[in-house]
Amino acid sequence: MRAIIIGVGQCGTKIADLFSLVDFEAIAVNTSRGDLDYLKHIPAERRILIGESLTGGKGVNANPVLGREAMKRDLPLVMRKVSSMVGYEDVDIFFLTFGFGGGTGAGGTPVLAAALKEEYPESLVVAVGALPLKEEGIRPTINAAITIDKLSKVADSIIAIDNNKLKESDEDIARAYEKINYTIVERIGSLLALIDIPGEQTLDASDLKFVLKAFGSFATVGYAKARADQVRSLSKLIERSFESEGLYLEAKVESALYGLVAIHGPPEVLKAKEIFEALDELTGRIKGKQIFRGFYPDSRTRDVEVVTLLSGIYESRSIEEIILTAKGYAKSFMKAKAEAEEKKRELLTGLPDFDDLYPGAEVND
Repeated sequence: MRAIIIGVGQCGTKIADLFSLVDFEAIAVNTSRGDLDYLKHIPAERRILIGESLTGGKGVNANPVLGREAMKRDLPLVMRKVSSMVGYEDVDIFFLTFGFGGGTGAGGTPVLAAALKEEYPESLVVAVGALPLKEEGIRPTINAAITIDKLSKVADSIIAIDNNKLKESDEDIARAYEKINYTIVERIGSLLALIDIPGEQTLDASDLKFVLKAFGSFATVGYAKARADQVRSLSKLIERSFESEGLYLEAKVESALYGLVAIHGPPEVLKAKEIFEALDELTGRIKGKQIFRGFYPDSRTRDVEVVTLLSGIYESRSIEEIILTAKGYAKSFMKAKAEAEEKKRELLTGLPDFDDLYPGAEVND
């Protein structure tokens, strides 16, 4: 299958750059020239600066209104670059990587998603975004909540990665963020690598597209990996991929409509009984009861790798906390704004104009 990665904004272009490192077709779109120059793997001709007339190439300072306007102004430029990459070969999925809490990504990604859906109706558009840390404050939270609302109306699925997982790491902050980005690439890259290849039971592009065409709801990619000689229970390893330990989103697995599980490892480890025991557990838990499965015995590998995709999710503590916090703040802010405007009206009502105080004054030319 064919996927094109389009990174939008600082966070999104860094993730797209890592996809390019592992040979995915990728484009970087940003309002900051410096951030584009910082990338290491996406070729210069696939780095697109937008909104230069608005920002002078210096970014939008986490302002999604400017990010949206920048994307609208230079959307023809972006779409021409996409068209030149697509050529005459169909694209199964466009993955748009971005940060929910930023400016260029939060403001520009919904605009680009809508344009891609219109231009390429047979392709899926899947948004892959990093949720902001709680400690980042209210502005990223507001940005994230509004972007979730906008993307739910245009994207086929939204894969959200919770950056609060950073707090579980003992590494320095730069390496912790990098680890999250690598995690996104590892999980989606591993899943795509197992589509349309021979196996005992094969997942094809239509299976993946069916699972991801989930009405703008959320999806999450779970993952578990271990050396084959250290696997004591294959069923527990598979189950770990769809428990909180293997997911990068606090989501209620039971609310999922669809699931897809790919298992890759040495033939002697992939025991049928243990595989179906774990898959029956997952099928019994999710609301939709539909699980697509792929089994890939491979004598060349020493590891067992499990990738689980769950979609059609409408219940997630990570998402609910962001939206409820944003709603509460927005309500209090709008009330405070109305009160301030009313106070100004009360204070200034009754003031005369200059002409009332200085009658007969004439201005000489």
